[in-house]
Amino acid sequence: MASFDINTTGDDVLKHFSKYAEGKTFVITGPSENGIGAESAITLASANPKKIILVGRTESKVISVIEAIRKVNPDIEVSFVEIDLLNNKSVRQAVEKIKTLTDKIHILINNAGVMAVKHYATSVDGVESQFAANYLGHFLLTNLLAKEIVAAASEGARIVQVGSLGYQLGETNIEDINFKDGETYNPWIAYGQAKTAMLLFNLALDKRLKQKGITALICHPGDSTANRISGNPLPPQVMVTLKQAAGVVLFTALNPSLTEAAPAFIVENKIYTDTKEYALNEETAEGLWKLSEKLVRETFVY
Repeated sequence: MASFDINTTGDDVLKHFSKYAEGKTFVITGPSENGIGAESAITLASANPKKIILVGRTESKVISVIEAIRKVNPDIEVSFVEIDLLNNKSVRQAVEKIKTLTDKIHILINNAGVMAVKHYATSVDGVESQFAANYLGHFLLTNLLAKEIVAAASEGARIVQVGSLGYQLGETNIEDINFKDGETYNPWIAYGQAKTAMLLFNLALDKRLKQKGITALICHPGDSTANRISGNPLPPQVMVTLKQAAGVVLFTALNPSLTEAAPAFIVENKIYTDTKEYALNEETAEGLWKLSEKLVRETFVY
């Protein structure tokens, strides 16, 4: 068996697992140029997937990514769908567009996000911006696309959250996600809260969808220049390249051996075993799910 570690690139992953991408339909959020989502999508192109649907906020930042994908493989059906994860109405509109492009989604990669937003702000729907962009928008998107993901279950469907070890900076306070309307807001604690929410969401998805044949996983792609911000209170980590960060995302999305490991947290292309208890608490995960349904004003039953 090949060895995968922090130095593994997306191309390395495809040398072993490209057949699990061939003919598949991928939906990737946060695909702007020079980012992890873009690098993952461009790398995937060489594995001959059927469709790559890039879901992002600004089309002008994705045009070069689409061109790069087509340069690698002009046969791929590649599309851009506009979304604002800070606006539930926009998420719903994006879902309707995605449904016109495909009736099956084999792999959904929830990659989009923001990091340590300096000043307190809220989404269109009144939710703290990091919580909304990193987690809640994806909660709504994923649930609204569940039918299309389940339709691909027999072919190995997977939901991948692109999380972060930054979850260690803050628990998810489901009693007060808005930091007393910003009075107690701290950019890094808010980032931690949002990334913890993604881990809890991964647990809840696994609980609901495993029996339907869906694999729910989450990964930390590493500390890259694409997501590095000064003032990060986490201990310094080994910097990774975009190609290495994409390697973690694609390892998580394609490695068949991880199906049995769900809802695993993948760090440096290994199953991470030191996740803090608060990010693995099933009661909190269920409380977060109920809160999220309330915030998006829709109930999801599986």
